[in-house]
Amino acid sequence: MSRLYILAENKNGKTVISDCEFTSPIKIAKPFYHENFTEIIMMTASAGMLDGDIYDIEIKVCSGAKLKFTGQSFTKIFKSGEKGSAFQKVKIHVESGGTLFYLPKPIIPFAESCFENRAEIRLENSSHFVMGDIISCGRKEMNEEFLFNEYRSRATVCIDGKLDFLDNISLVPKEFSPAGIGFFERYSHIGTYYFYGVDVPELSDITGAEFAATNTYRGNCIRVAADSAEKIFSNEAAIRF
Repeated sequence: MSRLYILAENKNGKTVISDCEFTSPIKIAKPFYHENFTEIIMMTASAGMLDGDIYDIEIKVCSGAKLKFTGQSFTKIFKSGEKGSAFQKVKIHVESGGTLFYLPKPIIPFAESCFENRAEIRLENSSHFVMGDIISCGRKEMNEEFLFNEYRSRATVCIDGKLDFLDNISLVPKEFSPAGIGFFERYSHIGTYYFYGVDVPELSDITGAEFAATNTYRGNCIRVAADSAEKIFSNEAAIRF
């Protein structure tokens, strides 16, 4: 199991990483200190996730801290073997008055791969939070569209201990075609974004993609479909920190 833990705090008006630990192959680059926030980039020494790999990621953002978390490169999920699937667990806690933009790079499931992701987000009444999650159909240029075995992703958002939103995705191409109506349709990439306590981008600013928006009880969710990952995360520029 590879673990990453980050604790971000406000020290005299500056967001600092007051505690951090990580184990191979995960590591982080030196923090980038911007005018209004601090940015962390997660890197891995591995080319991708193999069957049996487990990533355990935990991020806590304290009141007054502003953190952006992203990745160095796309996450590749390699062909599964005897150990079964690769697994990623993400636990996020943003205190009241804290801000986190969790925007990892897209996931590419290779042919015959299995992957499961579980994200547990705990927010407080005045937390500010944005999360993006992008999945591709596979290695499209190598004719591996929807040739993965399984892709499962479950995200729960709780505010002050009460469930606000649950998103559960289960894609098993051998059982049904994800390319059909209701999910990917004619596109190769799908992105899901969650917004809590922050302004939602003007939907008219989203270019080169189709989208649908849903209001949760306390936040907003936007699903974006496009024919490339770049056309989805390029629209992240419309998100204002």
